[in-house]
Amino acid sequence: MYENRKKILFIVNTDWFFVSHRLPIALAAIDNGYEVHLATKITTKAKFLTSQGLYLHDLPIARSSPNPFRLANAFFFMFVLINSIKPDIIHAITIKPVLLAGFISRFYPKINFVASISGLGYVFISKGNIAKLRLILVKLLYTFSFTKTNLKVIFQNQEDINMIKSFCKLKDSKVILIPGSGIDLQEYSFSNIPAGKPIVLFASRLLVSKGILEFIKASMLVDSSRFLVAGKIDQENPDSIDMQTIRDWEVSGFGEYCGFEINIQKLISKSTMVVLPSFYGEGLPKILIEAAACGRPVITTDHPGCRDAIIPNRSGILIPTKDTESLVVAINKLLNSKELCIKMGREAREYAEKKFNIKHVIEKHIEAYEKFFK
Repeated sequence: MYENRKKILFIVNTDWFFVSHRLPIALAAIDNGYEVHLATKITTKAKFLTSQGLYLHDLPIARSSPNPFRLANAFFFMFVLINSIKPDIIHAITIKPVLLAGFISRFYPKINFVASISGLGYVFISKGNIAKLRLILVKLLYTFSFTKTNLKVIFQNQEDINMIKSFCKLKDSKVILIPGSGIDLQEYSFSNIPAGKPIVLFASRLLVSKGILEFIKASMLVDSSRFLVAGKIDQENPDSIDMQTIRDWEVSGFGEYCGFEINIQKLISKSTMVVLPSFYGEGLPKILIEAAACGRPVITTDHPGCRDAIIPNRSGILIPTKDTESLVVAINKLLNSKELCIKMGREAREYAEKKFNIKHVIEKHIEAYEKFFK
């Protein structure tokens, strides 16, 4: 390691999420002379990440576990690691890393802190007394962390900014709005909508709040098309669908479960449209900008983050949340007009080129890092 290189410590829940959503930013930081560390729960990406020049640290964190002992363990690990590395910048991504690392960073005035709010998550939509208490604690931690002087908070949509500001005195000068995590427009290239039987694609984590139940119900009510579901069963999330439920759906004839698809670009290109009827606390769902880049019309909900991914009635269709009937109407509208699908797909690609280019996302992140040293 070189003594004079500035150090960035990325902290994120899992290595696979970092690879899919933030790796290009880390690689650009390395190219700009930073020494880049990553603290994350290591699953299958360790060898790949170290080969890219990152210093990797296995973070003992569970994304959806409220167990206080596991939280304390993750907190202690972060504290010791930060003390050891002495980074110039901590960039925390996703809720738990932001809250835990943000709390720690308040006690290190010289460390600059960047928080990426990629959606408000499950905590802001869950119900019940325990959920209310958890939300109170989360708001207190956000408020404490975001009063740090040398701070930048990156949001993906305006509604999340408004929500955080509603209970936290976050200054405008500390806010950066970057719509989504960006897309490589060469890797996700435009392709024509294929001929043959139309394919309606749902690609996301298999959470109830992502609208998977509405998608399955719609599949039973729409004829003359294939319905495909691609995504992980999120065993750490209480909102997740399990494998037995998927088997029951397949028996009932909903369509086809593809599992987790590594080459999602190939699957999108085979599809006629992409559907995400989410009511989750989204930032800006990556599948929607991937679909746009590939030239596919999108059906999604009039919901924070989702609505920011399309131009309504031009690159896609917005529907109300938890509304299967409206979803069916929207799917049939596109199925009944290939010309409309083609027109919306072209608009979607143009929108992706203007708004979601990964090069612009990288530039804004590097600019945010450099401002700390001016």
